[in-house]
Amino acid sequence: MIHRNMIGLILALVLGFFIRYIDTDKHGISGDEKISIFMSQFVAMEGANQTDVFFKKDTPYFTPQEFWKEKHTSDFYDAIARADNGSSALYSLSLHYWTHLFGVDDGTVRGFSALWGVLLIAFLYYFVVQHFKSQNLALLVAALAVIEPCLVAWSRTLRTYSMSFFFCLLATHLFLLILNPKNNKVWLFVAYGFVAFACMMCHYVNFTLFALHGLIVLIYSRNLKTWLGLACAMMIPVVGMWWWLSAGGGRYAFKFMEDSARIYSLMATKAPAIGYLALTNPKTVFIQLLPIISNHFLPTNNLFDVLVGKKNFIISILAALISVGVYVSTLKTNLKQIIVGVVFGVSLLLYSTNKFQFLVFSVAIVWGIITCHYFWINRKNQIVTQIYILSIIPLFFFIAFAYQDGNTFRIQQKYIGYSIVFSVILVALTMRFIAKQYPNWVKYSMFLVMAIQTIFIVQTLKSIVQDTNMRYLALINRSPNPHRTTAIKITQNYMASDTILYPSYSGDESSIYAVAPPTYSIIDAQLISLYLPKNANYIQRMNFKEPNKVILKKANGKQVVLFDFQNSIYRY
Repeated sequence: MIHRNMIGLILALVLGFFIRYIDTDKHGISGDEKISIFMSQFVAMEGANQTDVFFKKDTPYFTPQEFWKEKHTSDFYDAIARADNGSSALYSLSLHYWTHLFGVDDGTVRGFSALWGVLLIAFLYYFVVQHFKSQNLALLVAALAVIEPCLVAWSRTLRTYSMSFFFCLLATHLFLLILNPKNNKVWLFVAYGFVAFACMMCHYVNFTLFALHGLIVLIYSRNLKTWLGLACAMMIPVVGMWWWLSAGGGRYAFKFMEDSARIYSLMATKAPAIGYLALTNPKTVFIQLLPIISNHFLPTNNLFDVLVGKKNFIISILAALISVGVYVSTLKTNLKQIIVGVVFGVSLLLYSTNKFQFLVFSVAIVWGIITCHYFWINRKNQIVTQIYILSIIPLFFFIAFAYQDGNTFRIQQKYIGYSIVFSVILVALTMRFIAKQYPNWVKYSMFLVMAIQTIFIVQTLKSIVQDTNMRYLALINRSPNPHRTTAIKITQNYMASDTILYPSYSGDESSIYAVAPPTYSIIDAQLISLYLPKNANYIQRMNFKEPNKVILKKANGKQVVLFDFQNSIYRY
């Protein structure tokens, strides 16, 4: 008979996949997603490894068959080095083979990220069972991971993050096993080394996770064999990254990061947007960190974007602090209940806007105090302290990023997103602590308010699925993929005597590592070609007089406009 927790886990996985996959093909590929799909097909943006297709000396024409000609490992290295600074290599390479099985289509390629998002939920359950010895806690963690907006958004995005978080959790699992001297087996160290390399090949920024692992070793391990084993294990990612950054697809990485910091600092100087991109100073860093911290924990998720008014904040904070003071006082229980109820009831009446969100914020402050209390009484419990380290300290890396770059661009949740996984565990631990240690009137009241927060989280998830949440998405309200739509029109309408004319738009930024650099962009032609039949011999060329329209030119000279990108409107 299947254990009820297994039934719960299966339901969580099914719901998790549904939320992460539904309608993923309903909007266009945007921003860095274009990089991922190009890298997965070993194609360099702007044609650095396709000069014999798009930049012929003897003819301006090219075909989908030429675009899809066989590519090699050197093409992969060249493509990823020029467009993604060599990062996300493992994801792009894995996606390459995924598309061999399922094809290149928006739903199938985003489905790859969704799959890793679901695998992360399953492994989170296993992780908690192994390290906390509680299936009930594990099921709670899995359930929270299902609805964690950050994890959902990244699992719906054609980027490395959901895969990256999975390997970060796997690396941490192996690391925690190694910390136990009874588990000092050679295969564990070897496995840890290769998984650490996989993490780095998912995204360079994952080095911060291993800095935290090092901190944990310093605090908790006094075993020489553990130290030597980890030192040897880390030689695997060190040697692997040395090769990748010098001879592989990461050869432009340091120049790319240097140029990126310089360009974003220039942008921040010319057009500062505090909260998104500004020159680094304590104020700009603090302002940009606030929504990151808010969204880092489920009890406060998305509150930053809806809470307004200094008076409301003061009332909310006072209500929380007064209620905590009353609870720890020597008053009789009945009197405590009455006072706390009156405090929160009056505060609810006094809020001028977003009353229930401010109520949630007030209770979330109490939640945070309880989380600190839980840490204090469990500070000698290694696994609990380690979860605190892994979920909270990564937020401080943002400050280092900002001062290293001179601008705040890298203060983005995704760059330390692996810590969201551990923050989910931290929230579950606090929930369990409240359920076990606090009287019914406290825990039921808090859980009722958190149920209200869950409703707000579901609304956030709905906005993510509907492509209307700017906080979690690169762009919002995207139409169905215009490049795929145009490719379908070409396939349906092309005749043997026709010619397809692609726009030569030059308004988009081009990679500084592109051919020449080009005086015009061929990205539209490349993106549309991704959705055309691989054996097609459609006659195509660039139209140097037209920046926006894809035109089907008939033999009699008639021109049919298949799509108009309208400058940047449909170029996401």
